[in-house]
Amino acid sequence: MNNFFNPTRFSRLLDAHWAEKRREYVWFFAVLAMLDLIFMVIFLGTGHHALLRQFQLSGQVFWYMLGLLFSGLIFAGRYFKYQLNPGASLIALMRPASVFEKWLMAFLVISIFYPLAYTLLYMLLNYPAVMLAKAVVKMSSCETCLYDFRLYFPFLTTDLVVDGTGNARPILNEQMLFFMTLSAAQAFIAAGTAYFKRSPVLRTLLVLFLLFVLSIWTETSPQLGIFASVSDEAVHYSMMEYLLSLGLWLGVPVLLWAALYFFIKEREIA
Repeated sequence: MNNFFNPTRFSRLLDAHWAEKRREYVWFFAVLAMLDLIFMVIFLGTGHHALLRQFQLSGQVFWYMLGLLFSGLIFAGRYFKYQLNPGASLIALMRPASVFEKWLMAFLVISIFYPLAYTLLYMLLNYPAVMLAKAVVKMSSCETCLYDFRLYFPFLTTDLVVDGTGNARPILNEQMLFFMTLSAAQAFIAAGTAYFKRSPVLRTLLVLFLLFVLSIWTETSPQLGIFASVSDEAVHYSMMEYLLSLGLWLGVPVLLWAALYFFIKEREIA
């Protein structure tokens, strides 16, 4: 049997994880759905045009990314919470799976499966809300107001109307940048909670805050590079600029996920 990766063994690992965590995951998404519905009812209940703009295309993009960012980080921080329980931690260590398989499951669950599940939940709740907001606007007396109630589909929607004049800008770059940033942040949170043995969430957030303060103090915030959105004219980048941008925005998530692999390996050895 391959000690690095075995498809059958990995499938059993996923089945065992789902059997243990499915109730927790159902409750997690139930809370998300409840919060989303509460905000939608508030926005629809007011009937104010400024609040109804939350259901326009630009508002949909904002709320989708905001919800996925915060809930995704919370989800990543809770993934390794079993390590705080000696019994659950021992069971996880004794599972017949390699370090790579445990790391791969963490990556898939946190960075792939969760965003997909959140997107599905968002679309199920967003569609009827947008239709209701559109109906409310049609019944209003505002004849000069301009609204854009196109539905937002991640990566399928490439143009975004940003103002009432119809000026559009491409958001494909923004979506790519968002998901790479999200993956890097999830890896950072997961790696921190896997590395610190005491108060992992608190210490991880403290390190993140210190890095944020350090980046502001040293004025070393990363540049967007080729992922910057432009609306006026096309910008041509050199090969070196492409390589630097890809190296930064793809390299950082890769390094952070690689760090998580070694933290899991360290726990296995310990």
